[in-house]
Amino acid sequence: MPSARRSSVSSRRAAMTEFTGQLVPALAMALLHFLWQGAVVGLLAWLALVALRGARPQVRYVVACLALLVCAALPAWHVLDAIAAARAPASSQAAVSMPEGGAWHVAMFLPDAGFSSTHATPAWIVALWAAGCAVLSLRMAMGLHWVRRLRKGGVPAAADWQTRIDAIASRLGLAAVALRIVDAGDSPLTAGWWRPVVLLPAAVLARMPADLLEALLAHELAHVRRRDYLVNLLQGVVEVLLFYHPVVWWLSHRIRHERELVADDLAAAALGDRRRMAVALAELDRIASPRSSFPRIHFAQAAHGGHLMSRIRQLVRPQRRSPGALLALPVLGLLATGATFYVHAGKVDALPVTPASIAQAVVVAANPSPVPLATPASDPGAAASTTAAPGTTAHADREDGYALVREGEDGFSMSGHSADSDAIGIASRAIDGDFLWFRRDGKAWIVSDADTVARARAAWQPMAPLEAQMRTLQGRMQPHSERMQALSARMQPLQAQAGTESTAMQAAGARMQELAGQMQEIAQEQAAFAQRMQAGDPQQLQSEMEALEARQQVLHEEMERHASTMEAEGRRIEASHAPMQALGREMEAAAKPMEAIGKEMEAVGARIEQVAKVADGEVRRIIDDAWARGLASPAPATQ
Repeated sequence: MPSARRSSVSSRRAAMTEFTGQLVPALAMALLHFLWQGAVVGLLAWLALVALRGARPQVRYVVACLALLVCAALPAWHVLDAIAAARAPASSQAAVSMPEGGAWHVAMFLPDAGFSSTHATPAWIVALWAAGCAVLSLRMAMGLHWVRRLRKGGVPAAADWQTRIDAIASRLGLAAVALRIVDAGDSPLTAGWWRPVVLLPAAVLARMPADLLEALLAHELAHVRRRDYLVNLLQGVVEVLLFYHPVVWWLSHRIRHERELVADDLAAAALGDRRRMAVALAELDRIASPRSSFPRIHFAQAAHGGHLMSRIRQLVRPQRRSPGALLALPVLGLLATGATFYVHAGKVDALPVTPASIAQAVVVAANPSPVPLATPASDPGAAASTTAAPGTTAHADREDGYALVREGEDGFSMSGHSADSDAIGIASRAIDGDFLWFRRDGKAWIVSDADTVARARAAWQPMAPLEAQMRTLQGRMQPHSERMQALSARMQPLQAQAGTESTAMQAAGARMQELAGQMQEIAQEQAAFAQRMQAGDPQQLQSEMEALEARQQVLHEEMERHASTMEAEGRRIEASHAPMQALGREMEAAAKPMEAIGKEMEAVGARIEQVAKVADGEVRRIIDDAWARGLASPAPATQ
């Protein structure tokens, strides 16, 4: 019996040792891979946030949270995948090779069960990571302990203030939330997620006007309604685990900033007065001493957070996303889809893709392949037009390009580089009848054999019905494109008008910034004044305090006047957006049929690509056969 117990303990130890041997290298590789993975996620998140800079804060908040969630999921997935692979009974192999030509071959091998990657992924990487996690975990635990101690040390607020906060909570759809008065801190904050409480510093209660303090409490209740405390805890865990990557800290910073904007909007909606919320934030910044001992932790939601001026600006003048910008993305995506399969090429340089030019585009395949051209809609005497396949290199096209030229037609179809169009045009003017032009060994050749040319033409015959179908779709797209162009022309002056700020708005914003700086200076003087309270003359100190309060009152009144100006200008600008919104709805309605036609064009284009690949291969075999039979002759170099 004792031997059986020792055997069981020994087997458990062996299993634990084996698991550790698998976990350490897997974790090290996951940490290393996240260096580039996190950079990619950060770049994509930055691009998305830049594109959404005019959207609502809620949208940017969701994008930043999703990016941080991806950052947390990538290393976890890598570790689990590596451990599962290490526990596989046999080695596995995955190979990727090009099906044509055998130009390259790549094979990736997973290690055998007995292979140890300790040398490739040293254990000291995991040791350093664990040490960093331990330090930040201790910091997080101390912050949570501080919040818990602050919560326990608070006393219930007076009945009238509890009644006020209950009324705000009811408007936000919350049950009763306790309000407690604490000695420490310089801003109201929220603690807890299961039974949350709002902690109000006594200094703020004594110095803040009642109506402004009510606005700050509404901000804290907005955090309670959104469960921001719990989300913030999870965010802190991600920061601890991925502390070494700057993208994680940047995303966390953006999340906290957008979270404050969202809470401000929610609180202002509950109060029905955005200006009062803005003035409350400015007043809180004024009375919050920069030398306060209040620890700047992120594990409780405080009203005094984020970028103050941007929060005030968002409240006084909320950003509105332009309808034109909203429709720009789907319209540009539609145009890009159409441009993938249609391009209008000729002897001149390619023109930029526009809604009007899409309807005149010519079908083109993803691989080099000639496409029968429609009769040019412009001057019949124009130079010969060509089709060229995008994505091919000039070197490859110049080596094996070819063209099918028909007598009596202004255009010709080709696969190759557009620089060959001059040589093809010379040959078409010098030769009577149909012929096949191609390059071989750096030289230009022609085949005039009727049977060979007929076979090449027959290879491309299945393209005819697809080309006709595409022309029909182009005709259907044309009126919608013209209407979209007309709507865009009407939108441009409206956007230019809405994008300009009035002189009064600019002056009020500049003055608000100056006033904020002056309030900050007064707050610093008050902090210095507090240190002199014990040693100074009481009468002299009292007179100095009265002078400071008088200056504060003047600045406060002036800030309210400028805030009223900005609010009035904001309403005027919002009213000017009404025509843009109506026009934007018209553009959205006009874009729907374009999107439907674009999907049909995409489907036809995919079919054209498949047919073109088959036809291109057949024509190249025909050229090889003609070359072997000696039917090719040098192409004329001059007229």
